[in-house]
Amino acid sequence: MNNPILEILIKTPGILAGVTFHEFAHGLAAYFFGDKTPKKEGRLTLNPITHIDPIGLILLFFMNFGWARPIHTNPANFKNRKYAMILVSLAGPIANLFVAVVSTIILKLLYMHTINYELIIQILMYGIYINIVLAIFNLIPIPPLDGSKLLFNLIPPRTYFKIIQYEYILQVVLIILLFVGFIPMLLNPVVMQIYSFLIKLIGS
Repeated sequence: MNNPILEILIKTPGILAGVTFHEFAHGLAAYFFGDKTPKKEGRLTLNPITHIDPIGLILLFFMNFGWARPIHTNPANFKNRKYAMILVSLAGPIANLFVAVVSTIILKLLYMHTINYELIIQILMYGIYINIVLAIFNLIPIPPLDGSKLLFNLIPPRTYFKIIQYEYILQVVLIILLFVGFIPMLLNPVVMQIYSFLIKLIGS
């Protein structure tokens, strides 16, 4: 795409919907299980501004991989800590897949009614793609991604405390792997499989 302004216009709705619903879902799940921390910090909102992380947002626009500002939770407020933490961690990626599916349904409706607004179609197609990316990317078991929280609640406490000592180093490794293109190379086949499946549903 040679027009950077048009590219930003196409990417913005999908990215903002992705990061907003992802973090909102984390907060809503935490609140449902008894933790009011997200509500107290003003994160139970669909206002994108409250969820944006500047660096993560820039990476999303230029590398199609990135993150939002993490939701803070207090596991001590959960009755069943392990069960709640697993579901709270999964809520974000599930929300992204939900956005991708809703975008697919809207595209299907446009297709059925032979409505061909190219810009809207491009926005929706990118929205499907980037939300699949956010869902899969966040399942990587490296801090601070959701996959690490899933892992930490499934492994023995002794192993957790050994890993968590290297949390900062692991975060640096994550960023390096992202910049050198290893993570996109690793995840793109999975992302494209899901993306192709949803796109095929539009024409079926």
